[in-house]
Amino acid sequence: MDQPKIPAAGLKVWLKRGLIYCLGLFIMAIGVVFSVKSALGVSPVTCLANVTHNITNIGLGVCTTGTYCLYILVELIILRRDFKASMLLQIVASFFFGLLVTAATNLFAFLPAPESYPMRLLFLLISVPLVAFGVMLYLAPQILPTPGEGLSIAVSKKTGLPVASCKMITDCCMVLLSAAVSLFWFRGLVGVREGTLISALTVGFVMKRMMRVCQPRLLNFVERSSKLEQAIADAEPLRSAAGLVIAICREAGSGGDEIARLLSEKLGLRVYDEDLIPLEAQESGLGEDFVRAHQEEMNRGLVYDFLTAGYAMYNAELPPLERLFAAQTRILRNLAASDAGGIIMGRCGDYILRDSPNCLRIFLHAPSADRAARSAAESGETAEAALTRLRRTDAARKRFYRHFTGRDWGDTRWFDLTLDTSAFGDEGCTRLILEALALRSAQE
Repeated sequence: MDQPKIPAAGLKVWLKRGLIYCLGLFIMAIGVVFSVKSALGVSPVTCLANVTHNITNIGLGVCTTGTYCLYILVELIILRRDFKASMLLQIVASFFFGLLVTAATNLFAFLPAPESYPMRLLFLLISVPLVAFGVMLYLAPQILPTPGEGLSIAVSKKTGLPVASCKMITDCCMVLLSAAVSLFWFRGLVGVREGTLISALTVGFVMKRMMRVCQPRLLNFVERSSKLEQAIADAEPLRSAAGLVIAICREAGSGGDEIARLLSEKLGLRVYDEDLIPLEAQESGLGEDFVRAHQEEMNRGLVYDFLTAGYAMYNAELPPLERLFAAQTRILRNLAASDAGGIIMGRCGDYILRDSPNCLRIFLHAPSADRAARSAAESGETAEAALTRLRRTDAARKRFYRHFTGRDWGDTRWFDLTLDTSAFGDEGCTRLILEALALRSAQE
């Protein structure tokens, strides 16, 4: 989505970032206190500190600091020579967060620990959005990672696995170690219970939902770019002297491929569609099978947020679809900046090249029955089966487009030309597009 340009950071900017960072850690500390009071378990990254607190009766904040310092030691062991001196600054974050946990514990000392299970569950459910909101805030300024984040990043660097996968690995290790210590000391599970699993499954998901609403304004306040914006920052700037580009967005089965072929013959432009997949895979680091299946489609919002919740907890890595979109952006802008030009099928090309003066943005559509009949004739399936498939494809394209552009798919405001392919036919639509190009050239 369109974002304002971020100026160089000055003292005022760093004060705002510091404020948001500290506020985020404090809200996260309050969430930890509520989950501890629930006695149903805390999030995986804090469960070892909670078990230690129950064993020693030492303050939760002190135990949190000690546990976080242990995580830093594990990072050192994992990375060895790759461990940078700057990573020791996580010790500062550990002591600061421990102090905030102590402050939050004292602040809410007046709240009695709930005795009934429903009230315990309520305390746990209160803790989840608090922790999620706190994590979202403290990550936004990108100042200093906490050791929980740093440990997962270290495992990722050593193994080459995605950070989200390494988060699952480290979370499981923390929970298993905490459970083992609890079973050895208490002969039962104390400090790590079903609430730990609930927190592990829900905090990242809740945070993703919050980010949809809050992140743009939050990043604007701290004057930071999103991870996606950073990933596409090295895309080729658009030049006014570039060749002609036609970006075609279309409903499934509306004849976009045939019209693109006809335009290619008339204009001598190359059509870019499936042949971009190897380049997209190389640029994004994803497999070609994944790119082929997701080049402009995505799961429903709730499903997608749950599957990518682990990525939201870190500033280190983009989820696969975001990596793919960033790669597509770089590729299409490089293409538009060349003198050759071309015809781009889908891939949010109309949005990615929205500032290109040499790009004609087209949306093709047709009545459902006509699209189903065309598709059924090509595939050999029944019209009903074809219509179901087309609707599913369009729904996935709408979600992809909305997620990455913030716009409604097919909204005529974003296109130079929208055509009903059933009303004009493939040949007729091609002639209309050529006439539109001629009219635009005459006005320049």
